[in-house]
Amino acid sequence: MKTQKHDVIFFSSDVLAATGLCEVFSHLPVKLKILAVEDMHDIVFHCEKHRPKLIVYLFHENMALGGVLQRIFIHQQNYPDVRQLVITCKLLPIFSALTEYFSTFNVISLKTPLAELSWVLTAELMGLRSQLLKESYADVMLSDRQLKILLMLSWSYSADQVGQRLGITDKTVYAHKLNALARLQINSRQDMADLFAVIDELRMIVTMLRNRPKEKEMAEARTDNIMPPLVWKNAR
Repeated sequence: MKTQKHDVIFFSSDVLAATGLCEVFSHLPVKLKILAVEDMHDIVFHCEKHRPKLIVYLFHENMALGGVLQRIFIHQQNYPDVRQLVITCKLLPIFSALTEYFSTFNVISLKTPLAELSWVLTAELMGLRSQLLKESYADVMLSDRQLKILLMLSWSYSADQVGQRLGITDKTVYAHKLNALARLQINSRQDMADLFAVIDELRMIVTMLRNRPKEKEMAEARTDNIMPPLVWKNAR
């Protein structure tokens, strides 16, 4: 039996949001075969099976982000020709910053108006990408020390304990922490909790990006992966 190809695979952490997203897809001016998955782990299997044009992740406020950055990064490495779109309000500046390094990755706010969301989805399916304002990007390229301090703080170490292990004063620990949080645009306790849930993954990604600083330019220059054409709905 021939495998049915899907144009879009999407995961939503909220049932009502998933229903709303399906409604948005149904009103796009293109014919699509869409597959909704209940677990992010299933995306890898279905991506290998169907090779979709687009994967959409919708992370609602109730979504725990642990493991998310790692899965997105691994997917980017394994399927660089399959576009990824994150829809969320959680750590939006950090997700946005990653679009600077991954040419087929994009993110928009969960609060985006439906008309604009429809436009973004259509553009992504065409192999294009809308850009957020530059001011909304975090600076994720923190120093190794800053990343290590945030990681140790996420383990519930006190500033004094961190300082003792790194051979610096607690005041220096606080200074590094405040500088890092400002660069990452962490502005609330919820932002802090979300950051601590993914800081180990972010540290891994930043380390790899630092070792491959030209990855963005190489990805943007690649022209061998041509996306199949869309099938447009008949005008009525």
